[in-house]
Amino acid sequence: MSASRPRFDEAATRMLGQTLWAAAGATKPEPRPPSAPAPDHSPQQFLQAVKEVANNSEMSPAPLASPAIREGDTRPFSSANSPGKETDGRPREAEALAKLLQQAKLQAVDASRLQINEQTNRLIHPKTTWAELKVPGPIERGLIMSGFDTPTLIQSVALDFLFKGKNLIAQSQSGTGKTISFVIGILKQINADLNHPQALVLEPTYELAQQTAMVIRNIVNDSVDVTVIEAVRGSRPAPGSKPREHIIVGTPGTVLDWATKFKYFDPKLIKIFILDEADVMIAEESHQDQSVRIYKMMDQGNTQTALFSATYNPKVMEFAKKIIKEPELITVKTEELSLENIHQYFVTVNNDDDKLKSLRALYGAITVDNAIVFCRSKEMAHRIYDTLKVDGHPMGILAGDMDIQDRSEAIARFRKGQDRLLITTNVSARGIDVLSINMVVNFDLPMRTNWLPDYETYIHRIGRTGRFGRGGLAINFVKDKKDYETIKAFQNHFKREIKPLDTSDIDRLEQLNILTSQ
Repeated sequence: MSASRPRFDEAATRMLGQTLWAAAGATKPEPRPPSAPAPDHSPQQFLQAVKEVANNSEMSPAPLASPAIREGDTRPFSSANSPGKETDGRPREAEALAKLLQQAKLQAVDASRLQINEQTNRLIHPKTTWAELKVPGPIERGLIMSGFDTPTLIQSVALDFLFKGKNLIAQSQSGTGKTISFVIGILKQINADLNHPQALVLEPTYELAQQTAMVIRNIVNDSVDVTVIEAVRGSRPAPGSKPREHIIVGTPGTVLDWATKFKYFDPKLIKIFILDEADVMIAEESHQDQSVRIYKMMDQGNTQTALFSATYNPKVMEFAKKIIKEPELITVKTEELSLENIHQYFVTVNNDDDKLKSLRALYGAITVDNAIVFCRSKEMAHRIYDTLKVDGHPMGILAGDMDIQDRSEAIARFRKGQDRLLITTNVSARGIDVLSINMVVNFDLPMRTNWLPDYETYIHRIGRTGRFGRGGLAINFVKDKKDYETIKAFQNHFKREIKPLDTSDIDRLEQLNILTSQ
């Protein structure tokens, strides 16, 4: 957590420690008169109590006294009606934080419970091994060496269609293995003896293109004789040169330049075309136009096309069906998009300064492997970074004003565990695969330009935690009535409870920041 040895606030230690010991099953201390001496709870004893609580995954946590937001709730947003008032004389913040600690290790969700149907509404019976799916031996070895021992549900269903040469529209939440699905589908089709591009993957950002290329290289390793090249900003082919790599992974603008301006590859030789994060690629006008131009340059009768994403809206789906001939459709019900093993909370604050204080206290009081904090602007990202850096946390920042090299280094350090906290704008809301992330904080709630709730961005953000069945926490800061209404909208849309974590006494919550340097 901290680069230096933490210093403890004795009063805060006693306050949170008593709550944690009570949650762990110890006898609740009897009330003491103000003049009675405080019990001698050392920092070492406190940390042991925290460890016991966090490791006890079967514990039934004490319920929060405050009600969650309910559908149809029209209460005005005010201090009198805000959820999370004290009811038993103990600090509500300490009780709530203790509950978070209790839930830090959650039970994995059985992937078979997700309902995935294809266009005919026929229930899919997924296969459970790579061998059942008839994945070629060299690719299977690469998968196992990369830690993918068995297929996830979306992989099982998608690969069944891809291996049959079907066009595909596949939607499933973050962390279920969409990337691996199309990577395997590509690798099975590549003829390694033909030294020219045969597969094209379009990604909306530089970071996602780099990450997808890395996934391909990790699976290929020494097992499969297939090569990949990135077509991203800053990469320009030498005049007159032709690529010998089998797979191109890139962003739409650069790929279009490679095909038209530089004549670097022949789109008509592409056998399989993947549009990843399709909701972004199609919904954003520039990506949409460029992607369609690239698609029309291909031999569509002999090119297999697949769209993958975590979310779709009806307009995007309608457009996708127009450009893809006779696609198979795999969808997950909207209410399943917010995974059961992601516990969502909201924190009420007054302003951005209170958000910063709450974030310092929260991150200091909860032990996390890795965490991501999302905010709306690069200015706020730098402000959060500067505020938390003084506590000695190993952390990085990812913002739009950084150059490509700095952004790549920030992601690499976070992925390797050198930085345990990443402060970022929406640039990294999609596609950062770090399995040990167990907390995501929405410093600013995701909203569209018209200030309506941005459901797609929300699910992509909280989807960074709880990946592949692991447990996780999502914390949302709420500072005004608009934020409160947005939280209600998220809860109603995804049909998942978002519980209150009250921080009306910001100063006291800051005192609970006892696991970091002061």
